[in-house]
Amino acid sequence: KGFSCSRFKEPTDGMYGQKIRELAQNGRHSVTPEEEMRLFLEDRKENRIQNLEPALKKKEIVFLDRYYFSSIAYQGARGLDLNYITEENKKIAIQPDLVFILDCAVVVGLSRIQNFRNEIPNHFEQEELLEKARQIFNRMESMYIQKIDASRTEIEVFNHAKSILDTLISAFLLKTQFDLFDQSKVVYS
Repeated sequence: KGFSCSRFKEPTDGMYGQKIRELAQNGRHSVTPEEEMRLFLEDRKENRIQNLEPALKKKEIVFLDRYYFSSIAYQGARGLDLNYITEENKKIAIQPDLVFILDCAVVVGLSRIQNFRNEIPNHFEQEELLEKARQIFNRMESMYIQKIDASRTEIEVFNHAKSILDTLISAFLLKTQFDLFDQSKVVYS
């Protein structure tokens, strides 16, 4: 559609993101849930400063694979207080305009990891934890959260997400045009 876009992911490839990836591969036993959450917060701060803010200043649309909603769900599944996680993240995170929560049964997700990614589920992808995280994700409600049935085909999920995004972009363009019109001063003589 001609918009400038950037794509990022969390955890990032930065110093804290690499530590998080090590935990996913080698086990989480070396850190408490609180320490793990702190790693995500530090990674998120770094991502905000190095990537998100510069892209947004350039008026780019930013796509981010995972964000603090994942921290709420996954650290919440490990037993941390959901309100605490939310408040700590809101101190540093940029509020998104749109969040997609792609939901499917845990067994479907685990099957996809094994069959499509040809990987063994990592320490963040254990069935019991994923069930708890899914419950937390499914309780999340906000005007900007859109839940999509991810048990459908890849193209169906894509088309659903695209239609939601197209609606948001159209609304933004309409608002921008209205704001420009509203701010202009027309003088008739």
